[in-house]
Amino acid sequence: MAETVKVKIAGIEYAIKTDESPEFTKKIAAEIDSRIKEIKKANPTSSTMQIAILVAMQYCFESKDALKKTEEIRSEIKSYLEDAANAQSERDFYKREIERMKDEAKSRTNQINLFDTSDDEA
Repeated sequence: MAETVKVKIAGIEYAIKTDESPEFTKKIAAEIDSRIKEIKKANPTSSTMQIAILVAMQYCFESKDALKKTEEIRSEIKSYLEDAANAQSERDFYKREIERMKDEAKSRTNQINLFDTSDDEA
């Protein structure tokens, strides 16, 4: 449910309609305000509009970088999941192979016992 939150950025009050919590919205506004003040302090002749554009570009770069890193992590996770599935499949194959070999050994033991005449001689 959208809620209107009042925030102050660069000395101007804004009413922001958002689905985010008021606390989160105010936190973001305070961060933007802080960045604007920081840049204004270093560049006192720049207009608030110029500084706001610089801040917007910083956030855009950070957002694009975060999306790129997220995609890289997703790709790594997908690779890990494929490796895990392959390992599980291989494990299952070897379990079946061990069972087959056990059955084969048991069968050969039974065959040897059929031909063992040492008990008959005693």
